[in-house]
Amino acid sequence: MSISAWIDIHLSSNANLSAVDLIRQFAKEGWDYTGRNGKVTFLPLGDGDNFNWLSEAVDSAHIMNIIETKQAQREIVGIQLLRRDSEIGCDMLMFSTNQIGFNLSIARKSIETQGDIDITDFSWYLERILPVFKHAGLRVERVQCEQLD
Repeated sequence: MSISAWIDIHLSSNANLSAVDLIRQFAKEGWDYTGRNGKVTFLPLGDGDNFNWLSEAVDSAHIMNIIETKQAQREIVGIQLLRRDSEIGCDMLMFSTNQIGFNLSIARKSIETQGDIDITDFSWYLERILPVFKHAGLRVERVQCEQLD
């Protein structure tokens, strides 16, 4: 059985979120958007709500241009983020300028427990995600963590 885990972050309603700036801030703080295979996994322009992720070898300027255009067109911005210090990653989805979701789907970090209990270590993710928003000057109003078996 597959486990789905995610974190939703809601920013202050007056947040002036630049998707490009936020992704660059993640890169400054230990997250990469280019995988070890040299490819970036992202939602393409005009994807609508289909979530047809692409994985392509694109340079930084090109992917930032796509993200900037998607945000200007009020499309969902999606990009895969990978921790430099581990195999762990997530799919970041920016639904609006104040709602960002993280699908914890890449080598999901779990709490060490006895038995067959598999619980996502949300604190591990929050310790690495929340400071990015703070350092980007964005005020987090609400955080919601969920796991479904």
